[in-house]
Amino acid sequence: MKPEYEKNKTSYQDDAWFENERRNMFDVNRVNRELTNQTFYSICNDNEDYYREIQFKYNPFARKLLRAVGNPIKGQPPEGMKPVPTGIGQLDM
Repeated sequence: MKPEYEKNKTSYQDDAWFENERRNMFDVNRVNRELTNQTFYSICNDNEDYYREIQFKYNPFARKLLRAVGNPIKGQPPEGMKPVPTGIGQLDM
């Protein structure tokens, strides 16, 4: 059962687009599911003996994905921990 939305006639001129593009915060959460609640690592640029742990969380109030960057840790990342995906550097900190 789809929820009913009231159409804003000024904003949505195209009826087909309005019918197809109904999104809520759960849809955005599904898109970022592979990033949220996982821990990734990033090798430090200034010293390759250190790495940082990075976690991504979805902020429903700001409607965006936030990243939490940890302090540098000496050593190699643990087995099984994935590196940060490329292209993620553009996210807000």
